[in-house]
Amino acid sequence: MAERVRLALVGAGHMGTYHAQAIAERDDADLVAVCDIDGERAAAVAETHGARAVGDVTELAGAVDAAVVAASTSSHRDVALALLESGIAVLIEKPLADTAEEARRIADAARSTGVVAQVGHILRFDPVTRAIAGRRIKPAYVEVSWVSRFSFRSMDVGVVMDVMIHGLDVVLFLAGEMPERVDAVGGVVVGPHEDFVNVRLRFPGGCVATLSASRMSRTRRRLVRVFAEGAYVKMDYVARTVEWLTPKPGLSDLVRSGAPPAEVGMDDLVAVERVPVETEPDALRAQLASFLAAVRGEGDVAVTAEDGVRAVEVAERVIAAVRGG
Repeated sequence: MAERVRLALVGAGHMGTYHAQAIAERDDADLVAVCDIDGERAAAVAETHGARAVGDVTELAGAVDAAVVAASTSSHRDVALALLESGIAVLIEKPLADTAEEARRIADAARSTGVVAQVGHILRFDPVTRAIAGRRIKPAYVEVSWVSRFSFRSMDVGVVMDVMIHGLDVVLFLAGEMPERVDAVGGVVVGPHEDFVNVRLRFPGGCVATLSASRMSRTRRRLVRVFAEGAYVKMDYVARTVEWLTPKPGLSDLVRSGAPPAEVGMDDLVAVERVPVETEPDALRAQLASFLAAVRGEGDVAVTAEDGVRAVEVAERVIAAVRGG
C-alpha cells in the first residue's frame, strides 16, 4: 500500500463532516471520495476537501484503500458488505448494525475477506479513557450514567443504540465477558423509540453493572464509576476528570480493626489521585489514527467487528427486556 492511505467517506451528514475534517488534517491520508444518497450533500463536503462525490459505494472499488462509514445505522450492513467484498477496509460508526444478525454478517465478512474492520466505539479513544490505559482493575461494580438533551439526530434508533451503546461497550470491555442476566426498564417520551432506559447486567464472574441512559434530560452527564477491591475510579467525561481512590494502608487497617481513632475523615482514609487527562488528540482523531495504523499493518484493530457484535447483542437483550417489561 502507498504511504498515504486513500480514504472515502460514506455518509456526509452531521458526523460525516467531523470525520471529513479529521481526515483532512492528516498528512498520511487523503480524502478522495465522498458518498451519500443525497447528491448535493455529498458534493458540498467533497468540494470543501478537494474530493469527488459519488452516488454509490460500488464506485469506490479500486479507487480507495479504506472508508469511514458514517451513514445511517440501517444502511451499515449493505454498505459494509459491499466495501469489504471489494477489499476496502472500513471504520464503521457505532452501532455496528441495526441487529445482532446484521452485525454478525459484517463480522463474518471481515473475517472471511481478511480486510480490516473497526467499529467506532469512540469512548475507547476518549482522553478520559486513555488516562487510565494500562492500569489494571478488576471491577466488582460499574455504574454508568449517560444523559443528554434530545438532539433530533439518530431518530432511526432508540436511546439504547444511540447513547447507551457507549456504556455497554465500556462495561463489556471492563468485565471481559458477556452478561448472564439482563434486567431493564424504560419508555418512550417523544418517540418513536425508547428515550430513557435503566439496565442491570450481571456477569458470570460476579461483576454487576447498572447503566442509565436518557436523551430527554435538560442537563448533560457522562459519568462512569468503577468499584473494585481496593480501588474506586470516577471518570467524568463532561468535566474531563479522572479520580482514582485507594485506601491508605495504616488507617484503613485501623478502621477495619473495630477501634478507629475518634476523629478520622475521608481524607485520612483514602489517597485521591487526580489522574492527568490530556486533551489532544481528541477521541475522533485518536480513533482515526488507530484505524489508519491498522490499515497500514502497523497495529492491531483496537475495536474489532466482534466487539461491535457483542455490544449489539447486549443492546438487543436490553431492548427486549424493556419491551417485555
